[in-house]
Amino acid sequence: MKSMTATLLTISALLSSPASAGLLDQLGQATATASEQTQQAQSSDLVGTVMSQLGLSQTQAEGGLGSLLSLAQSSLGSNDFSSIADSIPGIDGLLSATPELDSDSGVSGLLSKAGGLGESLQGGAMVYNAFEKLGISKELAAPMIDIVKGYLDTNGSAGTSDLLMKGLNSIL
Repeated sequence: MKSMTATLLTISALLSSPASAGLLDQLGQATATASEQTQQAQSSDLVGTVMSQLGLSQTQAEGGLGSLLSLAQSSLGSNDFSSIADSIPGIDGLLSATPELDSDSGVSGLLSKAGGLGESLQGGAMVYNAFEKLGISKELAAPMIDIVKGYLDTNGSAGTSDLLMKGLNSIL
């Protein structure tokens, strides 16, 4: 009985010491890191699916997805896009992978000068320009959209994939 009491006192002393606070902090950090890795893995699942099904590099897959999601974001506005963003972990990384485009060149530059009709088509043209800059055939836009739609059907909340399709209407 004495040894059991001594063991309990030792454990109690260890847990109340400053060193245990550091241990608890490390445990909390490990949990946060595991959560971030899970989110990255889920985002990587989407990128990996695009890479394997369409034969693209990681840079091409991330940039292509980013350009599609950027179009959806600009078409939908922040309120509607937030449900899409909440459903795709690591979406900020995908959005930032979108290549920089010169808005005065290419098809999107011509459409920007065409008035109202041109503006509605410009978003789609910018996606195609981004695909071209990434070395992706514009014919891969529809299959890539299908992959994102399927991902949102599985991982998103109700209606999220419908919002995506609404946001990408200018290239469908």
